[in-house]
Amino acid sequence: MLSDRFRQDKDPEINMTPMLDVVFILLIFFIVSTNFVQQASVEIKRPQASTATSVDGSPIVVTLDTTGRVYFESKEIDIYYLPGKLQQIATQTPKAKLLVVADTNCPTGVTIKVLDIAKQAGISFSSVASEIQ
Repeated sequence: MLSDRFRQDKDPEINMTPMLDVVFILLIFFIVSTNFVQQASVEIKRPQASTATSVDGSPIVVTLDTTGRVYFESKEIDIYYLPGKLQQIATQTPKAKLLVVADTNCPTGVTIKVLDIAKQAGISFSSVASEIQ
């Protein structure tokens, strides 16, 4: 008789509510604490070429917009600082490749100047990005 009094009719259950609360609080914490940074991008209309080839590896990207402004790895810089940056990369990576992404309406003189700076900095392989026709 004594054993009937302590007998449980229900199966034991694990209460999941506190664990779900903790998971959702952690999720909200990580969402709120994440730093949302939008990548700066430059709108470029590349010239078309029928003999375009792809560049192997990950080249150094210099972008030129329609007004001739220079962007080094998606950050706008003055063309005066470009030789120092390219020389630093050329000494660290002897076989560095340069990819110039110039807008169709970019002044040709700026494109030539960037290619000349790259050659003076010691980067032996330079190419200009284009779209395949």
